[in-house]
Amino acid sequence: MNHNQQQRLQNQAVNLLETIEDTAEYFCDEHLISGEQFYVMMKALVDCKLQEFPLDFEQLEEDIYDD
Repeated sequence: MNHNQQQRLQNQAVNLLETIEDTAEYFCDEHLISGEQFYVMMKALVDCKLQEFPLDFEQLEEDIYDD
C-alpha cells in the first residue's frame, strides 16, 4: 500500500468514525440507551456482518497495521 492509499484509507476511517459517533449520539438520545450499550450492539452486528464476507481478517489486519 503506497502513501496515497494509506492517506486515503485514513481519511475514510476518520469520516466513518465521525459518522458513527453522530449516529450513536442520535440513536442513544432517541432510544434512551447508553453509549456503552450502543457500541456493544454495534460490535455484535459488525461481527455478524463480517461473517458474510470471504476475507482472511488476520491477513487484512496485518496488511493494514504492519505497513
